[in-house]
Amino acid sequence: MKFDNSGNCHFVSGACMAPAKKYRGILFDLDGTLLDTAEGVLSSVRYTTETLGYEPLSDEVMRTFIGPPVKQSLIRVYGLDDRQADRATEIFRNRYKDYDLLKATPYPGILELLRSLRENGYKIGVATLKREDYSITLLKHYQIAPLCDSICGSDFLSKMSKADVIQKCLKNLSLSPEQALLIGDTSSDGTGAKNTGVDFMAVTYGFGPDSKEGWVPFSPVYTADNTEEIKKFLIR
Repeated sequence: MKFDNSGNCHFVSGACMAPAKKYRGILFDLDGTLLDTAEGVLSSVRYTTETLGYEPLSDEVMRTFIGPPVKQSLIRVYGLDDRQADRATEIFRNRYKDYDLLKATPYPGILELLRSLRENGYKIGVATLKREDYSITLLKHYQIAPLCDSICGSDFLSKMSKADVIQKCLKNLSLSPEQALLIGDTSSDGTGAKNTGVDFMAVTYGFGPDSKEGWVPFSPVYTADNTEEIKKFLIR
């Protein structure tokens, strides 16, 4: 363990220590960070591709649909034009909201972590590229919404970037970038944090890199394997 001149401890060689600076707000990604939403998202993606007669996708490619706006993923994977992507997205959304939205599971310890953070004075925000109305419905269902001070998701047209959503959440919480930490599981989270000047904590249990080495390019302040490690880093 090392200490700076103020007595704050840092982490060394991957050990979980208290943060070197005090944050006022913690922003969480949703898919792959708060909730395992794989079952519902992949079910609706599969339904969409089968309905339109598109080529089936491998499990590896299917998992890349979890997190980003589905329209962007459909364009990226199938090379669709705007009109085709809009049609496919509409099919996905109707299936997802009516049948698959609530097919999700909170990660172990998430509710306890959020309660502890609030008890220790942190503001809690959710910054996700999932549509905002879907996000609110999901978080209410799993009793996470009451523990959040702000829930910010993507717009209906899927034009917002991760940085846009983070900035919206910061504004709602009256925080500067230096006062906040984003916790997320994919490269879009790491990139969004960098583009907004927010510190980033990576998690290995979601849909992105599953090792600390895989997160090195995004320079996280810490990489956590589970919610208990997040708690130990933020709460002394």
